This record gives sequence, C-alpha cells and structure tokens, in this order.
Amino acid sequence: MSLSTKKTLLTILLMIPSMGFGNQLSLANFLHQVVEKNQSYSAGQLIVESANQRKNESSLIFKPSLFAQTQMVIDKKPTTNKLAQGDQTDYSNISAGILQQFNIGLQTKLSYNLSHTKIYNASTQFLPVSDFHDGVANIELSQSLWRNFMGRESQAQAAIIASSSQATKHGENYKLKALMAQAESIYWSVSQMRKVLRVQQESFERAIKIRSWNQNRLKNGLGESSDFLQSDANYKAREYELKSAGQELKILQRSLNALRGSDSDKLEEELESVQVDKIKKLTLPLRGEFRDDTKAALELKKISKANAELAMEKNKPTLEVFGNYAVNGRDPKYSDAVSNSFSTTHDTKAIGLRFLAPLDFGTIRDNISGYQKDQSAAELNYRQKLFDQEKEWGDLTMKFEDAKIKLSLIEKIEEAQKLKASNERDRLNKGRTVTFQVLNFEQDYAQSELARIQSETAILNIYAQLKTFSTGDL
Repeated sequence: MSLSTKKTLLTILLMIPSMGFGNQLSLANFLHQVVEKNQSYSAGQLIVESANQRKNESSLIFKPSLFAQTQMVIDKKPTTNKLAQGDQTDYSNISAGILQQFNIGLQTKLSYNLSHTKIYNASTQFLPVSDFHDGVANIELSQSLWRNFMGRESQAQAAIIASSSQATKHGENYKLKALMAQAESIYWSVSQMRKVLRVQQESFERAIKIRSWNQNRLKNGLGESSDFLQSDANYKAREYELKSAGQELKILQRSLNALRGSDSDKLEEELESVQVDKIKKLTLPLRGEFRDDTKAALELKKISKANAELAMEKNKPTLEVFGNYAVNGRDPKYSDAVSNSFSTTHDTKAIGLRFLAPLDFGTIRDNISGYQKDQSAAELNYRQKLFDQEKEWGDLTMKFEDAKIKLSLIEKIEEAQKLKASNERDRLNKGRTVTFQVLNFEQDYAQSELARIQSETAILNIYAQLKTFSTGDL
C-alpha cells in the first residue's frame, strides 16, 4: 500500500464517528430518556394530564352554585312626604342562596334575604314602625318552553366543553406516540447504520487492495491500464460511499441525541443490534379500533354538531314559564323577623311568562347556515380521517409483509454471495485463481450484506410506525 493511499484511508477513518463504544444504551433506556428529557414530550404529557383533569368540566353547568350578596345604603334624597317617609333611610341587606341549572331546561333558585331598615324623622302617626327587620325565604322556578327547550342549549354547551378537552387529549396522545415511533425508528437507524459503516470500511479496504494489485501488475507489465482504471474508479466509489455513510451516521446520531435533549453528533454508547431471525419473527402490533388522531377528529365532529345546535337554540325566541313563592317576616326585633319568615301567614305567590325574540332574521338564518356547513365539513373530515387511517394501516401492513419477504430473498442472495466468495478463497489457496478475483467476489458479498441491512432497517422503521395504531394512552 502506497503512502498516499494510507494517508487517504487515515483521513476517512478520522471523519467517521468513533466505533469504540462504551456502555450499552438499550432501546428501552433510550425511550425512557426521551420521556424524561424531551421538552415536547413533557409538554404533551402535561396537556394530556390537563385534559384528563378537565374531563368532567362540562358537568359544572348542571351543578349547584352558591351565591351571596350584602350591601349598606344611606339614603338622604328628598322625599315627597316627610311625615310618612322621613328625611333619611338607612338600609342594610344580606342575601344568600343556591342556584342550579338542570339538563331539561329548568332553572331553580333557593334564597334567603335578611334586611334592616331604619327611617329617620317620620311621624309615628303615619309610620308607626320606622325601625324594623325583614326576613324572606324564597324559591324561584323557571322552565324553558322554546329556546333551550328540554335543555338543548345547555346540553350543547356541555358537549362543546367535554369534546374540546377530549379532542385535545387524543390529539396530544397521537403526537406523543408519533414522537416515540420517530425515536424508535432513529434508534434502529443508528444501530443499523453502524453495521453499514463496518461493511463499508471492509469494502473500502478491499478496494484499496484491488487498486494496489492492479497498479503493481501495470508497473510490472503484467496488466492493462484499463484494469487499473477500473479498480481506481471502484476505489473512489467505495471511498465516496464510506464518507457518505460516516456523514449519515453523524446526522442520525445528532437526531438521536436531540430527542433526548442533547445537541451533539457524538454517541459513545453501544446500541442494541437486532438479529435477522428476530426481525423475521416480528408480528403486527395490537391495533386499536381508532387511532388517536381519528379519535380527535371524532371529537371535533361532535363540537361542530354542538356548535350548530347551540347556534340554532340561542337564536330562537325565549319563552319561559316561571313561578315564585316566598314566605315573609317583618318585626322590629331581628329574631322575631327571622322566625316569622318561615311561617306561611304572609306568603307571596307569583306565576308568569317571559318572552324575548330577536328581529334580525336574515343574520340569524345566515349564522345558522354557517354553523350547519361547519358541521358538514367536520363530518367529511372525520370520514376522510377514517379512510386515511384504514389506508395507512393497509399500506404499512403490506409494506411490512413485503419487506419480510424481500428480507428472506436477500438472505438467500447474501448466502450465495458468501459461498461464492468462500469458494473463490479456497481456489486461491489451491492456486487455481487470483487475489483480484477473490477481492471482487468479496465486494459482491459486501453489497449483499448492505442490501440485507437496509431491508432490516426498513422493517424496523415500518414496525415503529405501526405502533402509532396501538390501543390505550401513553
């Protein structure tokens, strides 16, 4: 081997990432590092956890609410009759109660009101009691008869809230699974590329030997220049392939490190190496009925349907029947006023109707039509997502099985090339062939090795993608 050739080989080897690896980095450990250190994954997990915690948020619409209010008023405005109304009124009030909206359109309000009134400088002849307390226990009922009939508007609002959180959850779950599939794919790509690099190194070294062999024959007048030129072209091609493989490995290692939060193209750990027999035994992973992105599309469809329902309901006229019943107590003494407020002696009853109707019918009609189109679009998007899901699964399973068949065929080719190279080495030992022929046959064997490694990598990458169809959350 000439000095220039040795320098070239040394330069190429220095460009290639270190092949002397340290501790082993298993696939499970690497994926754990991605979970722990990848910020996108951590953010996705938080979003999923948030969606899970908000899954019952919609029920709050139909849960009771506590309300309370207090105020104090000092009123010195002029009165029309000072003898009866005095010239100043002090008023303080506190009220509290429970309000609840039911899913059938019924609204209830149960409250208690306690107030104190004091009127100054009024004549006792016209106003015998000018300092007194009022206690009022009250219940109000209101039932929708047109807008929000049977709670349609409220139910639509609840559906929007519930589906929004679920759509977010499923969408993020799909992103997390896709990220883990990408991580697994890159891991195997790096592992397999290291195999490729070893084969390329061996192939390059053989190319150097072939070139040197032909160069020596040409110098000694035993060969043709065309043979040397052919071997020189082969040497340069193998040199290019080795450089390219080294650069590709660096890029893959940088991608792998980036997934675990490191900006480096160096990877000192040893990776798992999957044997071909194990790859051939891989079977399709367990598949769920719907992929997570399809589940998200289904929830978006529900949101669009609820939005259309909500638009139609909120633009309908309001017609409500309402009733009010209160028991009242008044007395100068606070305790007596409270006690009397729970007696039916001075009760109050009321029943009535409320009506309210918007008048801009054109805008209302266009608004409802727009929401209905959104609903139709969401339905079409969901159907397309179902179609895409089935098509992608079918494509991946077909590629998976086809790649396994091709791997078996490539194995046979590799075995044939191996036998051919071995046989030629035996012939060389018996003096029946030349080194040049052996080196050529070994190059053929190396190419079949590369084809087998590439086929293995394709299967592993497809298998990682198939896992995005798996059941359950991450």
